[in-house]
This record gives sequence, C-alpha cells and structure tokens, in this order.
Amino acid sequence: MLYLALNLTFMLTAFVLLNVFVRKTPWRILSLTLLGMLLVTSIFDNIIIGLNIVNYDSSKLSGWFIGLAPIEDFAYTVVSVLAVATIWNKLTGKK
Repeated sequence: MLYLALNLTFMLTAFVLLNVFVRKTPWRILSLTLLGMLLVTSIFDNIIIGLNIVNYDSSKLSGWFIGLAPIEDFAYTVVSVLAVATIWNKLTGKK
C-alpha cells in the first residue's frame, strides 16, 4: 500500500471525527494552526531528511515532494491538528 493511501485513510477518519464530535468547528483557527504547523513541519522534515536521519521506501511514495520531504509526511501534521482540536473541544466542553 502506498503511504499516501494509508495517510488519506487516517486524515479522512480524523476529519469525520472532528465533524461528528464538534458541532461548530472553528475552521478559521484550525486553518491558521494548520498553516503554521505545516510550515514548521516542512522546515524540520527537510532538515532531518537532508541529514539522512530519516529515509523512505521510494517504491511506496507518490513522487510529490516539498523540498526533500514527500507529501505523505505532511499527513501526520494534518491528522494531529484535527485530532487535537477534537480532543480539546471534547475535554473542555467548549462549543
């Protein structure tokens, strides 16, 4: 299975859970948070890949890159932002 297909599964699940558990999703705040996190991820992923700390099986990559980082690597950031927003909202009870 390609990394991208696996990542899309988790991203879709996180998106659905966010919309099921959070009645009024704060999309503006989530978008700004996601933008910042993706920027930080792109910087540090490119550094660790450039230093050969992390390596990927190229046969399982889609072939899309941002610098040295495969696009699949950014799915973890998207899922974490969606998951943290859902959990935070559920635990604090804020609507």
